[in-house]
Amino acid sequence: MNIAIKNPFVITVITLLLFMGILKLPINTTIQETFHLTIQQSDNISRLLKNLVIIILAIYAIKKLKIVELSGLSKHIKLQNKFLILIPLYLVIIGVLSLLGTDLSSISAIDFILLSLAMLSVGFVEEFIFRGILQSVFLKKYSHRKNGILISIFLPAALFGGLHLLSLDMSNIAASIGQAVYAFFIGAAFGAISLKTNKLVPLAIIHGLVDIVFSINTLLDDGAMAGEIEQQDIGQAIGSMLVVLPLFVVGLFIIRKISLESVQEKIALSSKI
Repeated sequence: MNIAIKNPFVITVITLLLFMGILKLPINTTIQETFHLTIQQSDNISRLLKNLVIIILAIYAIKKLKIVELSGLSKHIKLQNKFLILIPLYLVIIGVLSLLGTDLSSISAIDFILLSLAMLSVGFVEEFIFRGILQSVFLKKYSHRKNGILISIFLPAALFGGLHLLSLDMSNIAASIGQAVYAFFIGAAFGAISLKTNKLVPLAIIHGLVDIVFSINTLLDDGAMAGEIEQQDIGQAIGSMLVVLPLFVVGLFIIRKISLESVQEKIALSSKI
């Protein structure tokens, strides 16, 4: 059975509604009370379980929409320009350096493992949804048009950034807007890299690693949750955006190097399989 819906905007709405609906499932408290866990442990387990469901559904949708080759999950297309995958690793390095001098000895092994698995799953979910599904359906529909590749990469990236504003905190508005902007920067760059390298999983792993290193410090505060935005003033928010800006600029150069022919070949190959 093939999915008959072909309009990328309809697919986007359905995908995001399912994505957000699953994330909103209230299972945290049940897990905490059933297994007598801390709030952080139950939150990370809940996040991991929900994300596993989303990943399975995303893979199913990618196959049914016939966008496996465009998504970067194809076994038939080899990894190319592998050095590009290494570029976002500078964010992981910055995250590690930011932890230097921080006493992490109070963090238990189980808390670190749960956080790591949860954050790694976040990387896979966000890449499979926004690059794997949304970017691919827009490319399939609009890549042949003028600036079609650029638009197809930017639209999902903008949605990725915009979703971070759903939890807009007016008392911390600088950080909220900053997070939305650098999420767009990362989304656009990752979209370009996945399309140029033909592979999505390595980027999902790097995305997860970035989330891990920037979330470890939450384990030092019982009241903190991974993914929450830290209080920032305008200067700090601008600084966060500037850290990611080079990745975005590199992404723009990569987009210019993506040929329409290579995209059309992937579309044709997806239709045959």
